[in-house]
Amino acid sequence: MKKKEHLTTYMDLIIQQLEAEGRLGTAHIYRSTLHRILDFTRSQPLTFGEVTPLWLKAFQNYLLGRQLQWNSVSTYMRMLRAVYLRAVDAGMAVFRPRLFKGVYTGTRVTVKRALSENDLRKLNEPKPAVRECSLERTRMLFMLLFMLRGIPFVDIAYLRKCDLQDNVLMYRRRKTGSWLTVRVEPRAMSLIEQLKTPDESSPYLFPFINGTDADAYRQYQSALRSFNARLKRLGALAGVKGSLSSYCARHSWATIANYHNYQQELICNAMGHSSVKVTETYFKQHTDERIGQMNKEILSQVFRE
Repeated sequence: MKKKEHLTTYMDLIIQQLEAEGRLGTAHIYRSTLHRILDFTRSQPLTFGEVTPLWLKAFQNYLLGRQLQWNSVSTYMRMLRAVYLRAVDAGMAVFRPRLFKGVYTGTRVTVKRALSENDLRKLNEPKPAVRECSLERTRMLFMLLFMLRGIPFVDIAYLRKCDLQDNVLMYRRRKTGSWLTVRVEPRAMSLIEQLKTPDESSPYLFPFINGTDADAYRQYQSALRSFNARLKRLGALAGVKGSLSSYCARHSWATIANYHNYQQELICNAMGHSSVKVTETYFKQHTDERIGQMNKEILSQVFRE
């Protein structure tokens, strides 16, 4: 077996390519997957022929035995499947239909991170205690994420000054590479003016990163950890139910848009998702009270005098 036909070697080459392209987040996920595989094989190289349904099932059981959640297991399996399909396209592996059929590659509905409209109003008009605890910029940033259609923190961290022209923001999503155009409303523009970097020499719109490539990625990760830590404090002081995190803004925007009966295809396009199925995982289930109100309205319309 030639060295190039080892899945582990080929996966390492893909990681190097991703890093060279500046796709450091994706490279990080691939590298985590490779480390899990090498832990499972006890650092022994793995050939494509050894990846059988039985091996995949055993690898999945190994991951579950490490107390990983199903969605984390799915991520590793999907990364492994992506490498395998790349190798098939390159003529390095034989295509075997339904190879990954016996392992989990879906997305399980977890506890939703969407805030209610009432909680968002609490953050928009915070208690004095919030302003007194040096969390005002954290609060403003969270509200800005929401107002920009639930923009992920990674995308706002990498925004460049040239991405904002007048009141139109045009940027490329770091995760998918898709382009989004956002009309910035006056309320959001006011927050941008208050939060933007004071460094005139920086190409970035906000002060989260100032390096390039690997340095920029490390700075982004550090800023995200710090932001999420402050959000937990902010949520507790503001009286928000549940744990507040950066992704709550994205889930909240999607859920509220859904609650207000906007078409799911429209919400999908607004968020830059590849399909409505992805968007649906962001929605928080309707409450019994809301469902009851819907039934009342339906009966009222059907049986109106």
